[in-house]
Amino acid sequence: MRAWFRIALINLFFAALIGATLRSIYLWELPFVRFRPFLHAHSHVALLGWLFMGVVLALLHDGGKGTLGKRAKWLLIAMQTSVIAMLIAFPVESYGPFSITASSAFLLLAYPLLHLVWGTSKSWPREGSGRLTRWAIAFFIISTVGTWALPVIMATGNQGKEIYYWSVQFFLHFQFNGWFWFAAMAIGARWAERNGFDMRIDRIMLGLWVLSAVFTYALAIAWSEPHPGVFATVSAAVALQVWAAARTLRMLLRLRNQAYTRFSKWARILIGIALVSMALKVLVQAAVAVPYVAVMSLTVRHLVMGFIHMNTLGIMTALLLAYAITYGWLDSRRTLARIGLVLLIAGIIGSELLLFAQGTFFWAGWGMMQGHYWHLFIASVLMPLGVGLLVYSGAEGRARQ
Repeated sequence: MRAWFRIALINLFFAALIGATLRSIYLWELPFVRFRPFLHAHSHVALLGWLFMGVVLALLHDGGKGTLGKRAKWLLIAMQTSVIAMLIAFPVESYGPFSITASSAFLLLAYPLLHLVWGTSKSWPREGSGRLTRWAIAFFIISTVGTWALPVIMATGNQGKEIYYWSVQFFLHFQFNGWFWFAAMAIGARWAERNGFDMRIDRIMLGLWVLSAVFTYALAIAWSEPHPGVFATVSAAVALQVWAAARTLRMLLRLRNQAYTRFSKWARILIGIALVSMALKVLVQAAVAVPYVAVMSLTVRHLVMGFIHMNTLGIMTALLLAYAITYGWLDSRRTLARIGLVLLIAGIIGSELLLFAQGTFFWAGWGMMQGHYWHLFIASVLMPLGVGLLVYSGAEGRARQ
């Protein structure tokens, strides 16, 4: 699985490279770069080629006890082929026959691969990684309803209307708040179980997380339908989420000292980033219980992008890299790997601070921060440099073995 993780990491490199390129167009004129098509390539390769494949590999790996069967390998080969097709097709045609076919093929291939994950998790503790994994898979399938609804919406002439954007947000919401969130908890819980920790997720805690994931979708509707009932749903949802987070935090604090000694220095740093990002995600969504803050959070683009990257980079990327270091997929003892981690972490933290700071400036009516796009470009460039060094260090280490 180490080789497949490196392939997923290469997908992250290309996604990060496109991201840095998109930042550069605010500084220089690049006639060959069309923003929207390249943005579609960036988001699809990051979400599917890196995060989906990384999460599935971690779950199938099962703390070193799992293996990739022939069926899983062929599915991964087909999915990587579709990622390459998306990487080429989106910049050329944006949403067109080839890019839509490639992204649709990936989702269709994801279902049987997740069925294998479901089968693997059947023997896992029910009050722990077992239920968390199955809920993660359920939310992934639910999220794709939004994607499959888009052709129908477009065919009926509703492209550009509220229902179109609600469908897009439906996919993104249940990816971030369902699939990725529950998968992150499942990976953590499975590590704890493999290491003999008592980390039981009772029905109340699980129910709180599930209900909050479902009802916080109302936030995606609030910007276009600022109805009191919608905001009441948002408020109830974030209250459930805060309650779930408080219960989860008490459990983690109980295990903190025991778990601390089981991780290397770099794994601890990455897990710390992931946990802080998870806490900030909960706090940010708690703040949107206030209607004014909710509308502001969805209309200021810098804040929206900061929140998305907090999920994809701060939580999931940090967690997957910590997993890779813990199980030897990445060797943090190598100088190049350490430099790569420093650059990547600096890029993630720097870009998040800049996005949220500039978003706050726009919200307060203070205008543009001096040199903002230069600073954001520099922070963005650090990420493909860091990932590139991680990929190279892994390949170099394999060649020396």
